[in-house]
Amino acid sequence: MLNRLAGVLCPVSALPSRFGIGDFGATSRRFVDLLANHGFKAWQILPLNPLGYGHSPYQPFSSFALEELYVDLDALSEKGLLESVPSFGERNDRVDYEGIRLFKAPYLKRAYEEEMRRYPNCLVPFLSSHPWVPSWALFMMNKRKEGMRAWSLWSKDRQESILHPEASLSQDRPSYEYEVWLQKTLYEQWDALHNYAKERKVLIIGDVPFYVGFDSCDVWANQDNFLLNPQTKEPEWIAGVPPDYFSATGQRWGNPIYDWDVLEKRDFSFIINRLALNSLIYDVIRLDHFRAFDTYWKIPASCPTAVTGAWIEAPGYKLLDILLRDHPEISIIAEDLGDLRPEVLALRDHYGFPGMNVLEFTFHDEEIAHRPGYDKTNAVAYLGTHDNDPFRGFFEKLPEDERNAWLWALAQKGHDAGSPNERMINYAMALPANYAIFAVQDLLDLGSQSRLNVPGLINEVNWTWRLLDYATLEAVLPHYGDLIRKYHR
Repeated sequence: MLNRLAGVLCPVSALPSRFGIGDFGATSRRFVDLLANHGFKAWQILPLNPLGYGHSPYQPFSSFALEELYVDLDALSEKGLLESVPSFGERNDRVDYEGIRLFKAPYLKRAYEEEMRRYPNCLVPFLSSHPWVPSWALFMMNKRKEGMRAWSLWSKDRQESILHPEASLSQDRPSYEYEVWLQKTLYEQWDALHNYAKERKVLIIGDVPFYVGFDSCDVWANQDNFLLNPQTKEPEWIAGVPPDYFSATGQRWGNPIYDWDVLEKRDFSFIINRLALNSLIYDVIRLDHFRAFDTYWKIPASCPTAVTGAWIEAPGYKLLDILLRDHPEISIIAEDLGDLRPEVLALRDHYGFPGMNVLEFTFHDEEIAHRPGYDKTNAVAYLGTHDNDPFRGFFEKLPEDERNAWLWALAQKGHDAGSPNERMINYAMALPANYAIFAVQDLLDLGSQSRLNVPGLINEVNWTWRLLDYATLEAVLPHYGDLIRKYHR
């Protein structure tokens, strides 16, 4: 882990591009250049896996595959696999996931057919080096044929095709190979982008969910790793968190719960393989919902909210011991938010993982109530994460007396110039935390209309915010470069 660095939190999907969504091509390289040129040394992104229910990157169809929307079509044109592709949705202020998917699909199919015509054996090296791909390609081939329905609703033959894949492939090998080609293309483009960031000395901080989505290849191909009803194949228990500051009824995520007894007998290989792969495609992993390595909230699937449930202990030490023994190179940030029991922090500190200091939650406690504990160097400071209101929106919603108390406390620390957002960025930069990560919306001083996600809601707004161009970001980054030098980051 590097000391004293500043970074930017921005999902790939939110970057400007000709096709209405960020991708692994020139638009991301431009973003990396902007960060590097102004002293930022890290880019934190959200999970890149195939988007599932509600466009959420935390309910993906796979822990290993990448989302096909992130293919750079211009790069395929440069390879000669496509003619030039017209723009689509370039000026839309929200990501139109379904529209973009329909637009890109025929171009992707055309590029696949052309590359397979030129290089019939081009998939062989990728298949041999990525052992997860065959089950994913079979899963996605079946899912498309079933109208994208959840795998538990497929015909019996397709549900059980994981047991006899060759029979399915003999009927439609081109559809299977198309899914393999998509992943080959995505990994090639991501690897090129990741290497570009390394050359520019910008770390990629990836986000790995603790749980997997039920409607995923992960569950379909590994059903005995989860607590499923043996007849219906549906989850008997699901994941979430009890009532907290986000929701009075808690968060009912719906992810299936692991069968920890089975996982432990297998040395936790399912989870460790997920983390090991992600350690190759990212420089640092942020482990989402880290507390579940200590205790997890187990909700009956029949419960409509997360109010009913129980905290169950997980074998976190056993799992992490094996992970770090076999993969000592993995660099981890622990997402340690929420009302935690002390054992969670003890687990984090046992392995020396930096935790998260989200100032929208902690600043009032630290600076106004004078609670200790946020002067750690081994930590990552944020104004807010992808689940928070941008700071401007958050601050404007506070009662006037609380806003005045925040400004008074900031002034006591010497941050009394500029907007509240500017003062908080200065405050976060000055903290001893080695990492200071800022959502791109906060760097742009945007309000609630730019919020990326409200936890627990499924709607047409979550996950859709995007930048239309880089002009406003280019205008403010020199100022932040000055702050980075001022605070020695």
